[in-house]
Amino acid sequence: MTPPGSNTREFLREQLPVIASLVVLGIVAAFVQHGFLPGGDAAFPLAGVRVPLWHLFWMGFWTGYTMALVGEAAGIFALPYSMSVLQFSSLHVTPTIQLVTFLNPLGALFGFRRNRQWHLGFALWACFGGVAGGLVGPFVRLELLSDAEPFRLAVGVALAVAGIHLCTAAWRGFSARRRPEGIERKFAQEAAARKAAGLSPAGIPSGVGIETVAHAGGKLTIGYWGESWTVDLRFLFVTGFLVGTVSAALGVGGGFLLVPILSICYGLPMYVLVAATIPYVIVLSAISLLTYGVIVPAVTDVMIPPEWTWGLLVAAGGVLGSWCAAKTQRYVPEHFLKLMLGGVTGLAGALYVVSFFVSLPFRL
Repeated sequence: MTPPGSNTREFLREQLPVIASLVVLGIVAAFVQHGFLPGGDAAFPLAGVRVPLWHLFWMGFWTGYTMALVGEAAGIFALPYSMSVLQFSSLHVTPTIQLVTFLNPLGALFGFRRNRQWHLGFALWACFGGVAGGLVGPFVRLELLSDAEPFRLAVGVALAVAGIHLCTAAWRGFSARRRPEGIERKFAQEAAARKAAGLSPAGIPSGVGIETVAHAGGKLTIGYWGESWTVDLRFLFVTGFLVGTVSAALGVGGGFLLVPILSICYGLPMYVLVAATIPYVIVLSAISLLTYGVIVPAVTDVMIPPEWTWGLLVAAGGVLGSWCAAKTQRYVPEHFLKLMLGGVTGLAGALYVVSFFVSLPFRL
């Protein structure tokens, strides 16, 4: 059991200083970059829209929370929300959301590590691939997806793919809920036992952690709560590279593709996937930001700076949201998470794809 007050102490010591620092940096960045503080009264110059600063923090919180529950960064929701609802659709939206996906998962990283949902060996080779993909993706964005409409189509296809996978997995989970197996069965039994004892119905015991079972011949076997899975490290590298290339071009963290791929290929549960996907999106986003900010200008003389204040304030909310997700994931069955996220993600993706071919009665 988690000692009483430990979450509060963890938040005050680790999370609050990070969140407060990002808010202060966001305000300072506004004056350095633009000479004034944009918001509800004055438009963000690179975004071309007026948005209250609290709205950006709130957007970061809910996108960070919902996506961290399934081992992803806020970008896959923050990007379409910024483009469609807030109407920030210029080239600058890509590095801005990339900044969010770099900073927002830090809350989840610390939280999941405290929960022992952490395994550096599992994350390492995917991260190596992400570094390579992060160097290529920004050039794809600049050369092939510089126009708004093809970029929206690419975002829509990516969202639809992720949504279909999540909904399909959720349907299988609901169909098997009367006779669950593996992690789902243990989750249900643990939650029922704790509820019967008058405790909070957490489905994952606090002492359970990810462990190395075997590591040889380019393969890694990891264990969690009596279950084990064997992954090919070469597959992780290649997948990390391909996902990184696509994700860096879109300006998101890559978890929206990496999660379903690893889930489909290896049957890994969300509680284990976070050990690889959370570090991956941080590393990929850092490399992508370096590419957008340094390498692309050096090679092409094209500058695509992020809207720093926008990104930092959204990230501040995202750090808080993703930390809360790390602390509440053990209470939520996987199929509920997948259904919720799959429905929203799939709908958003379908609308983007349809709007590329047909004029909709509302603006995306």
